[in-house]
Amino acid sequence: TGLSLAVGLGIVALEWPKIPMRPLPESVQGPVMIFAEEEGVQVPLREQRNQAHLELRRMSEFSPYLPKALIASEDTRFYWHLGVDPIGILRASVVNFQGRAIRQGGSTITQQLARSLYREYVGTEDSAGRKVREAIVALKLETFYSKNFLLLTYLNRVYLGENLYGFEDAAQFYFDKSARDLTLSEAATLVGILPGPNAFNPVTNYDAAVFYRNRVLDRMVALGMVSQEEARRARRSRIEISPDATRQLESTRAPYFYSYIFEELEAVLGTSLAREGNFIVQTGLDLNLQKAAENALIEDVTNRGGALNYSQGALVSLDTASGEIRALVGGVNFANSQFNRVSQALRQPGSTFKLFVYGAALEQGMPPSRTFSCQSMTWSGQRLAGCRSGSVPLDMYAGFARSENVVALRIAQEAGLAQVINFAQRLGIESKLRASPGLPLGESEVTPLELTGAFAAVGNNGVWNRPHGIVRVLDSSDCADRNRPETCRIIYEFGQAGDANRPVVAPAIATTLVGLLQGVVQGGTGRNAFLGLGEAGKTGTTDDNRDLWFVGFLPGYNLTTGVWLGNDDNSPTNGSSGQAAAVWGNYMRQIIR
Repeated sequence: TGLSLAVGLGIVALEWPKIPMRPLPESVQGPVMIFAEEEGVQVPLREQRNQAHLELRRMSEFSPYLPKALIASEDTRFYWHLGVDPIGILRASVVNFQGRAIRQGGSTITQQLARSLYREYVGTEDSAGRKVREAIVALKLETFYSKNFLLLTYLNRVYLGENLYGFEDAAQFYFDKSARDLTLSEAATLVGILPGPNAFNPVTNYDAAVFYRNRVLDRMVALGMVSQEEARRARRSRIEISPDATRQLESTRAPYFYSYIFEELEAVLGTSLAREGNFIVQTGLDLNLQKAAENALIEDVTNRGGALNYSQGALVSLDTASGEIRALVGGVNFANSQFNRVSQALRQPGSTFKLFVYGAALEQGMPPSRTFSCQSMTWSGQRLAGCRSGSVPLDMYAGFARSENVVALRIAQEAGLAQVINFAQRLGIESKLRASPGLPLGESEVTPLELTGAFAAVGNNGVWNRPHGIVRVLDSSDCADRNRPETCRIIYEFGQAGDANRPVVAPAIATTLVGLLQGVVQGGTGRNAFLGLGEAGKTGTTDDNRDLWFVGFLPGYNLTTGVWLGNDDNSPTNGSSGQAAAVWGNYMRQIIR
C-alpha cells in the first residue's frame, strides 16, 4: 500500500546517513573458536591457521570459473538487481515452503557483503530489524560502487570457515595454489562451502563437499556458464586436498562435539548469522571426561562388537544440574562417518521409555507399592505375553527392575497414553511420539541426547535443562582486549530462551523415580552398571536386539550418561542391554577412581 511504501522510504531516509561508504570498513577477521575445559583451563578444540590474509587486486586475477560459480550458486540475478532481489526472496520462500525446511536463502551477494562489512551497524540478532538494516546497506553499496567492485570485494573477504576470508586464502589452504589457478572442480568445491562454512569442510566431510560441488556445477550448466562435458569431467575428478590442510583439520579434538556445536550455533543464532566468523564459543565439554568416554565406547565396539554383531555406538554425558554436555561421542570413527548418533540418530528406546510410563502413573497417584498382574493380556487386538519371571503379581519396584513388559503395559493402560506422552514431552522429548500400544515399550524413536536429558531432569529433582553444548557465544570483533575473551561482548548465553531450570516434575515424584532406577542396577537388568555408589539407571532393548541402551546417573557425581549400541542399518545384534550397561560402568569407573 501507499502507506507501507511511505513508511519504508522514511526508514531508508532516516538510516541512510548513518552508513559511511568511503572508505569501506576493514573486515574484522577472526575464526569461530570453540573452547572446552581441560584441567580447569579453557583450550581450543582445533588448531587455528595463522597464515596472513591475502587479497587479489583485480577480477582478472581470479580463476574465470570462480565468479561464475559464485553467481550461479549464490545470486543468479546479481547483475540485474539493486542490492536486494525481491524475485530471489520470493523464489527462496517458495522452495523452502515446498521442502518444509530451509534449503535456499534469499540474501543477495551484496546483502551478504553488507552484513560482513557493516556487522556493527547491521547487528547480530536474528530479527526483522537486522534484515532491514542489511537491505539498506546493500542498497547504498550498490549506489556507491560498481557491480564488479562489489564482486571483487566479496571474493576477497567472504568467510569460508577455518579462519579463511576470501577465495585466495581458501585456495592456498585447501589446494596449496593461488585462486587464479583453480580448476572448475576446485572453484565449485570452494563455492559449495558457502552455505555452511562452519558446518563442514572437504577434509572431514568429503561426501558433503562432493555433493555441494556437484550442485554448483549443475547450476552452472543450467545457466550456460559451462558445458555439459566440462561439468561431467569436473564431477568425475577427485577433490585433492593439501596434506597440510588435511593434517590440521584432522587434528580436531572431540570431532563429533565440534561438529555438533555448529548445528547448535544455527539453532541459537539463526542461520545467516551462524554462517559468519568472529565468534568465541564457550562450551561445557570436559576433555578429561571426553577421553574416558571415547576410550570406553571405542574399546567395547572394537573388542566385543564383532562377536556380538554391533558396529556402532554413541555416548553422551550431561551435567545433571545444568544440562551442559560434558562428553559426547557420536560414533566410533569420525573420519569414516560424520553422522552424529547422539544428536541425529532416531532410535527406538526400548524399555528405557518405561521411565515415562511409571512417571505418569505416579503423578496420577498410583503408589509404587501397588501390584499388577503378570498374566498375559490383550490390547487393541494384540495378545501380549506375561511376565518372564513368573506369574506372581509384581509391585512397581519389581516390575521396573525386571523390566517386565506386561506390567508396564497395564500401568500405561490405566494411566493413559496421552498422559505418558505429556510426561515425556515435559522432560524434553521432542521427537514424534505415537499413541499406540507399542509406545510404553519404546516403539517411537528418540535421539540419545533428548533421552539422556530426560533422565537428567529426574536426577535433578524434577528440574529440566535443555541438553546443550554452548554455554555462551562472544563477539570477538567487539572486545576491549582481543586477547582476553572475558572483555568481549556476549551475543548469546544459555538460558535466555527460557530453556533452563524449568520445573517439570514434582520433587516427590522425581525422588520415587530415582528409587525405581536404583532398583534396576541393584537387583535388576542393569547389574552390569553396578558401582556401589547409589547409581540409578534403566536398560533398554528393542526387537531382535537392534538397539542396546543404558541411561543413568550417579546422584553424588552430578553426571547423567546415555549409552547406545547397535548398527546404522538397523540390523539385529547378538548383544543385550547389559552390554550397554557395562560400557556405562566402565566409563564411570574411569571417572571416579
